[in-house]
Amino acid sequence: MSRIRSVHPGLWTDERFMEVSPLARLLQIGIWNECDDKGSFEWSPIKLKARLLPVDNCDINELLGELVRAGSVIAYEIQGRKLGAVRNFTRYQRPKKPNSLYPQTDEVRNWCSGERSEVPNQFPTDGENDAQMEEGGGRREEVEEKKEGGAAPAEKTTDYAFAGRTIRLNRADFDNWRSRFHAIPDMAAELTALDAWLGKQPDDKRKSWFHQVPGMLNRKHQELLTTAKAEARAGGEMELPIA
Repeated sequence: MSRIRSVHPGLWTDERFMEVSPLARLLQIGIWNECDDKGSFEWSPIKLKARLLPVDNCDINELLGELVRAGSVIAYEIQGRKLGAVRNFTRYQRPKKPNSLYPQTDEVRNWCSGERSEVPNQFPTDGENDAQMEEGGGRREEVEEKKEGGAAPAEKTTDYAFAGRTIRLNRADFDNWRSRFHAIPDMAAELTALDAWLGKQPDDKRKSWFHQVPGMLNRKHQELLTTAKAEARAGGEMELPIA
């Protein structure tokens, strides 16, 4: 059931909010109505489209991708359920008698309260921390910058299904992304290209790679699906008999 929510005046000048498209901004506000009182919502593009943007000609997946890339929402999976969460939700939405409908991990709970700035885009279905989140692992090995006159420390490359200079994925996350973005024929090659691009970006972008990369992969995935459908239609038309 949708809920009444308040809009903080600071939202309109929030950088994350300003950098997305108008429809994505509208969707973001609408998602608040779909959230439980802890800031989580059902990650169902079909339902969100029907409830929040029923008369707009738009790709709801692309709009959600914008919000993910901007750092306004995250997607996660727990206990077999696909869910989403809103950044800083409980900081500004404070119902008198809060109740929750959807499970959260500690990372998601902190994301919704604003206690930490970055959380991974996916979590294990059993609710436990991903192996990459354990102490000594992390979403990525933080590599010390090479000090002047000194050698850079050796980078640990074991225990990763993909290990670039910035992007590092364990087997579970790599397989998850390869399955989600199945239209991409060579996930390792695509990640290699993205890793090279991230290497040229500012520190803040590199540090939030786990948050950004799924959005970029999804965009490529959707482009490939659209191209494949267009080619299939064109091939079908060519095979029609000529009267």
